[in-house]
Formats: sequence, structure tokens, C-alpha cells
Amino acid sequence: MFDLLSINGHKISDNIDLRFHQSDELLEVVYKNSSGKMNRSPIEKNYDDQLGVVLEEPKFHSCGNKCIFCFVDQMPQGMRPALYFKDEDFRLSFLYGNYITLSNISRSDLDRIKQQRLSPLYISVHATDVKLRRKMLGSRAGDEILKVMKGLIAGGIEMHTQIVLCPGINDGRHLKKTLSDLLKLYPGVKSIAVVPVGLTKHRQKLFPLRAINREYSQALIEEYQGLQKQLRQRFKRTILYFADEFYLNAGLDFPASFWYDDYPQLDNGVGMVRDFWNSFRALSSDLPERLKRRKKVIFISGTSGARVLKPVAARLNRIGGLDCSVILVKNRLFGESVTVSGLLSGRDILSSLKAEGRGCDLMVLPENLLNRQGKFIDDLSLGELGRRLKPVKVVVGLEALIKAI
Repeated sequence: MFDLLSINGHKISDNIDLRFHQSDELLEVVYKNSSGKMNRSPIEKNYDDQLGVVLEEPKFHSCGNKCIFCFVDQMPQGMRPALYFKDEDFRLSFLYGNYITLSNISRSDLDRIKQQRLSPLYISVHATDVKLRRKMLGSRAGDEILKVMKGLIAGGIEMHTQIVLCPGINDGRHLKKTLSDLLKLYPGVKSIAVVPVGLTKHRQKLFPLRAINREYSQALIEEYQGLQKQLRQRFKRTILYFADEFYLNAGLDFPASFWYDDYPQLDNGVGMVRDFWNSFRALSSDLPERLKRRKKVIFISGTSGARVLKPVAARLNRIGGLDCSVILVKNRLFGESVTVSGLLSGRDILSSLKAEGRGCDLMVLPENLLNRQGKFIDDLSLGELGRRLKPVKVVVGLEALIKAI
């Protein structure tokens, strides 16, 4: 164990610093050993070689805003501590695609982003009108989001942006202005995702917000289809995308694959349904015509997933000896207004299976239900779920399903 202090005179505070400054062929590395003694070591290496140093995870910057729609503020009590952390760190944005507002970023951090080419970044814009954005972020500080973004773009940084749409607040003429302002920054702004505000049952004493309904979703998509077509004609890209949840709420057909280009907002719920269908189509060529023994399979989904899984279940039921069905799980943890699969708890799944899942051989979970440690949002682990459901086999994702049958 030792403390890495600097490389060629540059302070090393995290793995991004390390990756950037270790790329030279001649290095002077300054570090403290376990006894606290300072050491300097000259190192000569090939350009692409790494030092083999693993740094401890740094302390990440938390968000100082009080956004009127913040999902963290709508979390129930008693969840794991990480779920209550509001991050606002450009490093997490660069590394993992986390969205940041740029509302409190320092000049030194902006300089570092440009110097180290930390691109692309993922930016929560919501509104470009200064007063409205300040209201939505719950911030009293001045906010010049467009000026900051223009400075980053001038420094070679690309951005993917999102607008969390709150009916009656940042829609209508405000949405038109925000989109107009962001589209002027293309290609620095590579994509714009409009996503619906997420509301749980845990909103006591929070800012009153309206949910997105069927009529609202239909009108929104229809209003902006013309603009999207114009963008495709002019730039050969859609650029402006609407979250899958709008199409599910509206009962409208999903756009074709080409509409999503290279799926730049996939992790933001944009194009997930189309990507899922495409993945299944590619994998279905390996499906057998008949099983050696009968098997009952159930898909687990949030209540909005019926349209998504219906064609998949229909194709699987063409296999002789296979009985495939879908169980739509109501979200009791966050409230039944939360219909997406990714926020289902392990305990809600168990509760639904006790009532509806008797006699199945194989249960299929969507991949976005679990974190990197294999846990649901309520901290129940995949292993524990499997133990409670024995002899039912639990698999995650389409590839695992195809292998299992």
C-alpha cells in the first residue's frame, strides 16, 4: 500500500488523472510508502503501457440542488444508503453516463474536462430559460447553462442531454425554446432525450406535479414528429428522441430501428423496447422447433411491459412443448403509478409469484432489474430470490433464456 501523489508534477486524485498522466513514455512518479517516506521513481515505458496501479475510489461530488422532480426525494425509507446519494460529479458522467446539471461546476473542473478530453458528458438541461431552470433545480444561484455548454463544446467536448418533462412547467413554449437552443449547439450536443417525470407515492410535502397520461403522450409525440423528420432530412440523424414510456402511455407504435441511430440514450429509456425486440429476433434463430420435455416459462415485467413482451411470448409459444406467459407485477414499493420494470423490488416479485407463478419451470427477469452486485432495488439478492423460488430456475436476460430452453 502506498499513496500516489503525482506523475510528472501533476497531482493524481483519481483513476481519470492516472489514466491521462501515465500515458507519457518518461515518467517521474512521486509517492509515499507505508511508513510515510516520500519517494521519487523515474519510469521509462511504452506509450500504451499502464503502471498497474489501482487507486481507491475517490469521494464523489454530491448535488446541492433541490430539484422539484428529484426521484431520490421520493424514495421510501429504509433502503440502502447508496440510493439516497445525489451525485453531481462530471467523472461519473464521463465514466458511467450519469446525468449532471453543471449548475455548480467550478472553473477548475471545467478546465480539467477540456484538458483531459472527458467526452462525452451527459447533461440534465430541463429548461434553458434561466428563471425556469432555477425554479426546477430549486437553486437560488445564477445559472448560465448554455454559456457553460458552449464553452465545453469550444473545448472539444460532446454532450448528450436530457429534459425531464413536467406537465404545465417546462413543456409548451418552454419546451420549444429549450429544444431550439439545444439544437443550435449540434453537433456538440449529440442527442436530446425527452423523458417523463417519475412520480412515486412517497411525495409528501414535495412540489405538486402532474403525471404523464395517455392524451398528453399522444399529443407530445404527434407535435414533434415533424421536427424529428426535418432533423433526419437535414442531419441524417433524429437527434431528438422521446422515451419509450411516452409511446407505451400513448399506445402508439414504436419507431423503427433506424430512428434511434446508434441508440445514444439507451440507458435513459430511449429505444430499449426496439433494441430488446431486435436482440430477440437475432437470438431466435437458435430456438428449437420442439422441446424434449414440456416446460413452463414466465416473464416478469412491470405493468407497462405487456406490449413489449407480447410478441416475444407469442414467438416462444410456437415451440412445441413450451408454455410461455407474462406476469405483470404491480409496484407496491413506489406505488402503482410506477410501471417500468427497472424499479420493481424483489419482494414485489415474490409476492406476485405466490399468487400467479405456480407450476412454472423457468422465470425470466429483465436485465435492468439488478445492480452490479446482483441486487434488486430493495436489496434482495438474485441468489436469495432463487433460493426462495426453488425448484424454479431463475435466469436474467434473453441470452440466458435461449440457453435454458
